[in-house]
Amino acid sequence: MGQSGITEVASAAAPPPQVRRIASEAEASELAHRLLTPGRRWPVAVLTLPTGYDEPFGDPDEIKEAVGELAEVVLMPTSDVSWAFSRVMPPGTQVYGGAGRVYPVDHGWVLNPARSRLRFAYSPQDRRRITDELISDALQAALAAGLVEPPTRPGVQHRSGRVQGIIGSRALVTLDDMAVATVWEELTIPGVALDQVLVKGQPVEGSYDPVSRRLDLRAALRFTDVASALAGVNEAYQIGDVVLAEVAAVADDAVTVRLLPGLSVKVGRGAVTTNPDDRLSGLFSIGEIVVCRLLAHEPLSLRFDDVDDEVAPKPAPSLLAGGPPWLRPPDPRPPAVAAPPPPAPAPPLAAPPRRVVQNVAPRQPTPLDLARRLPPPQQPAMARPAEAVPAGEQAHVVQLGNELAAERATRKALAGELTGLRARAAELEAELARATRSIEQLQTRYRGADLARQRLVKQLRSTQGRADRPATVEAPLFLDPEEQFRYEVTCEWAQRVPAAEKAAKPLATYVLAPGFLDSIEQLEGISRAKIIAVVVEVLTGQVQHIAGRDLHQLRTGRAGSPYVRRADGATCWRVALQRDSAAARRLHYWRTQDGYEFSRVVLHDDYHP
Repeated sequence: MGQSGITEVASAAAPPPQVRRIASEAEASELAHRLLTPGRRWPVAVLTLPTGYDEPFGDPDEIKEAVGELAEVVLMPTSDVSWAFSRVMPPGTQVYGGAGRVYPVDHGWVLNPARSRLRFAYSPQDRRRITDELISDALQAALAAGLVEPPTRPGVQHRSGRVQGIIGSRALVTLDDMAVATVWEELTIPGVALDQVLVKGQPVEGSYDPVSRRLDLRAALRFTDVASALAGVNEAYQIGDVVLAEVAAVADDAVTVRLLPGLSVKVGRGAVTTNPDDRLSGLFSIGEIVVCRLLAHEPLSLRFDDVDDEVAPKPAPSLLAGGPPWLRPPDPRPPAVAAPPPPAPAPPLAAPPRRVVQNVAPRQPTPLDLARRLPPPQQPAMARPAEAVPAGEQAHVVQLGNELAAERATRKALAGELTGLRARAAELEAELARATRSIEQLQTRYRGADLARQRLVKQLRSTQGRADRPATVEAPLFLDPEEQFRYEVTCEWAQRVPAAEKAAKPLATYVLAPGFLDSIEQLEGISRAKIIAVVVEVLTGQVQHIAGRDLHQLRTGRAGSPYVRRADGATCWRVALQRDSAAARRLHYWRTQDGYEFSRVVLHDDYHP
């Protein structure tokens, strides 16, 4: 393609319908400049020919067929052509030697090359893998650029069917008329695997394109924006629930997790560990599924340091009706480590040849070059009798033959060395994968050990605090039971809240409902001191920050039913005195306009106010 062809590509309204082949240094340089120029309207997938090969390891035609008008596909050789491309591109963004790369429309990859992943290929055996990877990258880049809009062209139909199975990043769907359609992972939710959205046997419906046979389910997806995701979290989880989250980013002092795609929560070090020397970047890995506790809905607040191993997390919401939970609990078993792949005979990724820009002497012919200039054996020039060939020429031919044999031996030795290097590279990749998995397991084990340590520290402090308190006087100091109760609450507050914090944590105004003190006397299995301690937590507002108290509003029935309210507008709340048993005790109280009204102490299964 000449300069006019390049201009046509730059000014076209859609990507070229066929694979574009770069054949000259000028075309390669122009491609690089076009990739770096703002305003490009579609992603560009560049696949390169490996050195010494006439065909790429990936399939450019299949890539183009899959992405259609959503992306441009370019094929470029590894030679002076790829070096011309590399000279223009920023460091870390080049591609050559049989590898491939998709350049998104957003220029964030210029400063962060990881946003344009380099896909390696070492032999024809990698054809399927690199082809699928480049297709996936191109479709995700098109989706991120807003090029994948719900289809509205003629022929597109609204169809329904059932998922028959998931194979990698594709799902097979049998439509109601028994036609077969596919769902593409890249055209659902960016960064979410297809088996997190669909499950075998799930009914689905969406827009079906008879030409590509793709079924577009995006119109049926749930939690597609922050508002709907927040509503989903409020519906699925209550305050105090143990929930699953996916690590989206991690720094030394904070970790960011996703409760739903697009809904992230930043958690500081203080809510993860009490060890000031811990760096969270050493405790979490991006993409890891972790367990945490929900502290508040507005704003969303999470903790990691108050999660018991025995408590099973609540199931994560489904992203599509009838689908699986989008997050699954981490598998405690160590993952199986696959054996390293056998070495491939192809040469590894090599840097493009660098040309020296200076005045140099013409290259001297090698023995291989001279041998190629000799006429073949069947030609008359070589058919002369031996005595007709001058002795000097015969000696020169013998010398060239010896040098050619040495050249071939050298090339064979280098090929063997390259094979060994490829095998070692495969071993190192397998070792790196095993080391990465071991690190993730150690991170999880460390977090679990640190949680156990924090629980023991809290228990020790609590035990020491009780030991330091004066012995409880069994005989009441007041004849009126309510006066006695208020006295005990005041004493607990005075002992529990440090002097420097008393002004910030006063006891709120409260009343005792008829029957409240009777419920304390009648209910066995819980100490009066524990009830008074939790009452102080409620009155000082501390209960909102203690996940183990499982604070939430009381409902009239099952989850989703209305909250309990009185005619005066008071709302009923429920807080845990004990946990993890059917007979665990709960404290019910009303939140009124004037303060608090303590209603009853009840068993876990008693939901009456």
